[in-house]
Amino acid sequence: MPDRHLVVRHITPADFQTKAEVHSRTWRETYQGKLPQWLVDKITPEFALEVTKRHDPANVFVALADGEVVGYAELVNPAREPSNYPDTGELAAIYVLKRCQGLGIGRRLAQAVFDALPTKRVVLWVLESNEKAQGFYRHMGFHPTGEVQVEDNGAMKDLEYANFDTSV
Repeated sequence: MPDRHLVVRHITPADFQTKAEVHSRTWRETYQGKLPQWLVDKITPEFALEVTKRHDPANVFVALADGEVVGYAELVNPAREPSNYPDTGELAAIYVLKRCQGLGIGRRLAQAVFDALPTKRVVLWVLESNEKAQGFYRHMGFHPTGEVQVEDNGAMKDLEYANFDTSV
């Protein structure tokens, strides 16, 4: 994989189906054994395709290695509740196929989001049990804020991370 040609760009309608398949697959790769099985099973390619169609393509990036979608990232601006910091965007999602992790693709996707946001202040939410992702975010300059949100009737406990000092 390291010798492959990598392109990160905005999603197009032609990418929707393959992005949805990557969405479903990376969800399973990331959360199998970390979330209840019913929640892992919920993100099917069909479900992911409906979600993809609802999102503004200007806010979604795909990573293509030799023309194959291998990851994606999404932004939200301004950041969604419960984050309530002024002038702050959100890295809403970032996923890379397991076989392509550790090759700089996640960093490239994150940078595309950062470059697209009109602010340098960014928050994100990460599953408490996803230590690998937390390490990635720390490496990217993020830190936990101490804020927590619980979703899906307690099945998901997410930690808020930010790339700025939230105490001021």
